[in-house]
Formats: sequence, structure tokens, C-alpha cells
Amino acid sequence: MKCLYTAGLLLLSIAAKSQTVVLPDGEYMDTTSTRHSPCAGAILAHYYSVAGKYPRSSETLRRATQEFLAHQHRAYQGSGYVTFRFIIDCQGRQLPRVQVLQTNAAYQRYRFRQELVSDLYGFLKTLTEWRAAKSPGGQAVNYLAYLSFKITDGKVVAVIP
Repeated sequence: MKCLYTAGLLLLSIAAKSQTVVLPDGEYMDTTSTRHSPCAGAILAHYYSVAGKYPRSSETLRRATQEFLAHQHRAYQGSGYVTFRFIIDCQGRQLPRVQVLQTNAAYQRYRFRQELVSDLYGFLKTLTEWRAAKSPGGQAVNYLAYLSFKITDGKVVAVIP
């Protein structure tokens, strides 16, 4: 099973291409993608109110991230956090228009080199096990999700789902 997982990860290790737009209120990725979701009319909730956390442990995600980045054959720099904010639709699929939040280790605004951010985004796109969610009343729900990567000296040392 590990061999199959590694082969799949190798195939997916090609970083996802996306357009990055930097505005005064933030940085956004994947702005050119469009998808007509059958969940367009669903209510929007936060992941914690609908048990929308990604179903893998932080340690599993950290190891997978490190393996993914190793296949990019780049040397990364910097310390701090890269956080992706995005919406998972009622079918459990990530929607485009991802907001990117970056801080240094002291939680001050910071910009990592674009290669690292793009490669982390490429890893994010490999995560396909997001859960579909429903409200307590059974109504379809889209939910706001976050995935943060803690980086120390260019290495991902933690993933916070």
C-alpha cells in the first residue's frame, strides 16, 4: 500500500499551476478556475461547526508535505506560517479562489518566495478526502476550511488542519 501511495504522491508531486493575485487586502490563488457547483445555494459554515477537519492527522500531513516538497528539488527559505483559506463544497470538493495568508515566526506579515507557496498549494490540491457536510437539520453545507504550514528554516515542521 505504501508503494502505491508513494507512486501516487510522485505523480501528484508536480506543483499545481495557478494564477496568483496580490491585492491590498490579501493574496489569492487559483483565481482563473471556474466550476459550476451544484452546491451554489448551500449555506456557508466554519469547518469546526460541521466536523469538516481533514481526516488525516497533522503528523501524517506533515510527512506527506515533506515528501511532496522533496520531489520538487528546491531549497526553501524562511520561517513562519503559510495558511490557505478556502471553501469545501457540499460534495466535499475544494472550490477555487484560495486566500493565502503568510506571517513570519513572530506572526507579522511576511511573504515567502513564490516557489514555496506554489509548491505548498500544489500539495493542498492533492488532498481529496475532504468530507461533505450537512447542517444539524440535514441541509447541504459549504464550509470554510484552513490548512496552515509551520515552516522553520525552509522546512515544514508542522501542518495544522
